[in-house]
Amino acid sequence: ICLEAVGEAKVEWMTSSDVQNSDEEIFNHTSVLPIKGEKQINDEGILHSGSHYFPFEFTLPQKLPSSFKGKHGRLRYYVRMSVYSQGVFNQSGPHTERTSKFAVIGSLDLNSEPDASLPVENDTFEAVGSWCCVAGTVTAMLRLDRKGYTIKEAIPVYAEIKNLSARRIASTQVSLIQNVTYYSYRGRFSESTTLVSVHKGRIAPRGKQTWNHELLSVPTVPPSHLRGCKIIDVQYSIELCIKPCGLARKVKLPVDILIGTVALKEQQHKVTCHPLLSSDDGDFPFPFFSADDDSQVFLTDLSIHNMLPTAPPWEDDDDIP
Repeated sequence: ICLEAVGEAKVEWMTSSDVQNSDEEIFNHTSVLPIKGEKQINDEGILHSGSHYFPFEFTLPQKLPSSFKGKHGRLRYYVRMSVYSQGVFNQSGPHTERTSKFAVIGSLDLNSEPDASLPVENDTFEAVGSWCCVAGTVTAMLRLDRKGYTIKEAIPVYAEIKNLSARRIASTQVSLIQNVTYYSYRGRFSESTTLVSVHKGRIAPRGKQTWNHELLSVPTVPPSHLRGCKIIDVQYSIELCIKPCGLARKVKLPVDILIGTVALKEQQHKVTCHPLLSSDDGDFPFPFFSADDDSQVFLTDLSIHNMLPTAPPWEDDDDIP
């Protein structure tokens, strides 16, 4: 009875001319479980018919990257058990296989990241309108108290948008973005996914809107960097998006952040998390936001169940080769 624990990463995407792909072995542990049973002349154990139980254990390396699943790549872990008949231990001999998947949450200590405790800020000054009709300009500033946050933590967001144009701003939105880069031997491919968002209402011409300590929750996601994997890189950012009315380009203002599993020492007793909400709360307005229709903040893009702690995603419906 052979037991094999495997961690593997695979990426694949299409280009205009071909398919690019790559794979990497992250972890492999193989052991042969001892069989205690009837002895033959060759001193190999043989199991009698019936049910038999074999307890086993193995130790994972300390710095494994987290389980991950994206549109063009994944990193997964599983255990494969092979039962070989006739006492022959080779891949071509008669055997039966069973597999079981498990999830890994990698560790990222924010205290080891030199800029995790530093504030981050970005600002912009952009024209609003179409190429043939500019209605004015919009200025925006986005600021966070620090760069590093942990899973399930609520990020306080500070922003100020000044609509210096003659066009009304339809809405503003702040989102947590996951930016993933896949690498092959011949190139790389990037994708971005919006994990969770909060939004506010309109801004009148010559008006102003302020975000003051509004909270954006971090769902259960792999830590930044996905260190230990060479072909998948994961980064995160907070993005302010301003949508003018009519035919006009959105104004986007990002700041990069780090998501870790160990909080900064000075923040370990100050971490703020969202309360657990009931699915009966409709659009799930958070109770500590203003009740004004134009400034009330709602959770979008994720159901409330995805805000709660879960294991990292892995495949429930595909076969492991």
